[in-house]
Amino acid sequence: MSEFSAAVSNKTKIRLLALMMGMEIYTLFVSAIGIATSNSIVFVANFVIAFTGALASGLSLYTIRRMTRGADLLNTYGLGRMETISSIVVGVTMLFAALFVGYETIMKILHPAEQHGGLAAMLLTFASFIASLWLWIRNYRLSQKEHSPIFSAIWRMARMGALEDLLIILAVGIALAFHGAGWTRYLDVLATSLLMISIVKSIYDVFSGSISDLLDRSLDEYHLLIILRELVANFDAYDQVHGFRTRRSGSQTFIELFIEFNPDVKMSSVYELVERLEAELKKNISNAQVMVIPSRTPGPAAAA
Repeated sequence: MSEFSAAVSNKTKIRLLALMMGMEIYTLFVSAIGIATSNSIVFVANFVIAFTGALASGLSLYTIRRMTRGADLLNTYGLGRMETISSIVVGVTMLFAALFVGYETIMKILHPAEQHGGLAAMLLTFASFIASLWLWIRNYRLSQKEHSPIFSAIWRMARMGALEDLLIILAVGIALAFHGAGWTRYLDVLATSLLMISIVKSIYDVFSGSISDLLDRSLDEYHLLIILRELVANFDAYDQVHGFRTRRSGSQTFIELFIEFNPDVKMSSVYELVERLEAELKKNISNAQVMVIPSRTPGPAAAA
């Protein structure tokens, strides 16, 4: 399991999302050319997916810009949930794209037709393929560095875009190379069927990760063990632990520790412990917000 060790700056997030939206707008232009110059449904699917991708990346960009303002009196825990909701919206747009692509694929099966044209759009697709591939790898690496619902959704959308562009290049290129062969009419169906598998897998991953955050699910076992390790390392600074609670809110992680101290312990010692725990936990859990709650009676049970 990946270790989230450092937060990604909002400036980096904004730059990557702006590039993502620019790439999707370029893809809209290219797919429109493909639709106008050929009868291939992969260009239709490309246009629909790029349109939903542009909307999703635009919403994500607005969300990150809004989050840079930080917490306010109405949102004292920040706007992490806004990031999670945005990722769900990305998943919904992918779902609509999947339904449309599925419908077009079925219609192509029922009414097969020989492919023609699309050379210019296919050549222009090479640029979006390279851009999608780079955004896929870049966003995936950042999602391993920081738990971010938006990054998790965007890198999957970039992966879908790269696969989509590759299928366009192969399907249209082979159809043009073997023009007149009867079997080329089924290349569209094969390409969109493979694309559907990728879309469905991405939708499942986006929803499963985002919904668990909305349900205030605690951190995974790997990160819970990190918390326990730090508590053990500082066992001489307190009497006992009555439990702890954890949850995620977007890319933010909240950790509440219920610790019992000896009545004679000075508050300066408590502050020192808080600083040590926060410093160590932030090395392994990005954006960790640590709260130590002094307790004389058993607090809530540790989050499982």
